[in-house]
Amino acid sequence: MSAADPNAEFASALAASLAALGLEDVCISPGSRNTPLTAAFAARPDVRDWSHHDERSSGFFAVGLARASGRPVALVSTSGTAAAEYHPAVVEALQSRVPLIVLTADRPPELRDVGAPQAIDQIKLYGDHVKWFHQGAPPDAEVIRHAPGLAFHAWATAIEPPPGPVHLNLPFREPLLVSRSGAPRNAPSVPHTVGVGAPQPGPHDLEVLADLLARPRCLFVVGALPDAATATAIDALASDAGAVVFADPQSRLRFGPTASTVIQTADLLTAEGALDLEPPDAVVRWGPLPTSKPVWRWLEQHLDVPQAVVDCGGHRDPLGSATHLVRSDPAATAAALRGPEGGSTPWSQRWQDLDKLADIELETAIQAETFPNEPAIARLVMAAAPQGSALFAGSSLPIRDVDSFAAARTSSVPVFANRGANGIDGSISTALGIAAAGTQCTALIGDVAALHDIGALASARRLGLPLTVVIVHNDGGGIFNLLPQADPSRMDPAVFERHLGTPHGTDFAAVARAFGLRAERIESAFELAEAVGTGAGPAVYELRTDRADVAPIRSRLRAAVARVLT
Repeated sequence: MSAADPNAEFASALAASLAALGLEDVCISPGSRNTPLTAAFAARPDVRDWSHHDERSSGFFAVGLARASGRPVALVSTSGTAAAEYHPAVVEALQSRVPLIVLTADRPPELRDVGAPQAIDQIKLYGDHVKWFHQGAPPDAEVIRHAPGLAFHAWATAIEPPPGPVHLNLPFREPLLVSRSGAPRNAPSVPHTVGVGAPQPGPHDLEVLADLLARPRCLFVVGALPDAATATAIDALASDAGAVVFADPQSRLRFGPTASTVIQTADLLTAEGALDLEPPDAVVRWGPLPTSKPVWRWLEQHLDVPQAVVDCGGHRDPLGSATHLVRSDPAATAAALRGPEGGSTPWSQRWQDLDKLADIELETAIQAETFPNEPAIARLVMAAAPQGSALFAGSSLPIRDVDSFAAARTSSVPVFANRGANGIDGSISTALGIAAAGTQCTALIGDVAALHDIGALASARRLGLPLTVVIVHNDGGGIFNLLPQADPSRMDPAVFERHLGTPHGTDFAAVARAFGLRAERIESAFELAEAVGTGAGPAVYELRTDRADVAPIRSRLRAAVARVLT
């Protein structure tokens, strides 16, 4: 086959193949070298092409969209530092197991290492932070013929358990585009399906887990789960086995109809020693570790308690406390373990009673504090989020406050967070991507995270997606006030304030209005509940809190919960 326009032929074949495999979304940033890819994807009515000025924002938008939709999302950039801007999002995607197909355009080999503009070394640009890297060749007839196989390989690798990002570095020679034809002539055949199955539990694995479930005091510790079906399967097994469930906000077990077996105040109760009063005699961990530091610290310190980890792949045991590693699909494993319905046990009933008392004390203590304060904001935002919407919680304090202080609810609100690498960059962009998946999203983020991704407000206005951004503004890095560095006897207060506290004085409502967004500063709980509950967006709401109160308020709330143990 001869190609009159090899760049367009190859790009069109690659885009057609990915679309046939199931690609529905591609995020494109402007550039010249990626013109063949941009034109090929834009010509496809079956693929939504999202335009982003900033590649870093585009990368995190793709992370949010892929995570919320459960489908791979493609990224397209030009060469040079534009491609490097994807790196933080690629790291997050690998750590949180989000399927991305990163397509970076590049200069051809003859323009590398000769001082050509916008030419950097893009070979294995993301190092070990992708599941697979492919170095392409400038398109010719043979390269075009293999485009469907390349798409097949990239798609299968991105979605096979555990899912994650892949990187295709694709060089193009000039002229970059000489035809407006949207489809290649003599298009090569396209593979239409990829069969990738999740690993199933073996007989020995099921035997080990059944033994742990049969013990009188079995504790489930559930991390972030990939979908609602997995959460439902684990919830049903816990109910049958009479297990106590400690669940991360991202587990999809905490805030919705599956929350009946979950201990909502697990983080606070564990911090006050509740697990030591009557310890579990077996622990089954599902997926990654939860956000709660008291919970995973307890697991780390109690190696005498058998702990099984059920995960689809990889090795997620940073505590070194697992006695059994079961590499299988959590949903299939939970379904295979289902037996006769056992109902609650005396141990699980005591935990349920304790949880109810703790939540009553917590609500009373939060109401006694002056609003706005961060625990109250997290509790109110979760309670007010519209049914069917989603919540994105920023790293550092917001996700921890949702974990510690949010109450159960009967209508489902899935929680998302960038807790793979625990970074605060790209927060607004990730929430925009979640909204792009077709659901209204509320983003609860801190002021430093907002500064990191302030440019994403331009995309929020331009795309018009249903996103409500709630910025908790304590004028700096409030989480550092909870660390030993805040102690004047350990660190010079002036150094702490300059380099950790980092006050900045930004008026986020004014900045958002400058971007053309509806924005206001909120001071009452009623205003916040109304703003979040309406779900109208894009909009930005700013609440001012005092960084000096970060530690004292949380200390008083923990003391209130501790009273139920005495």
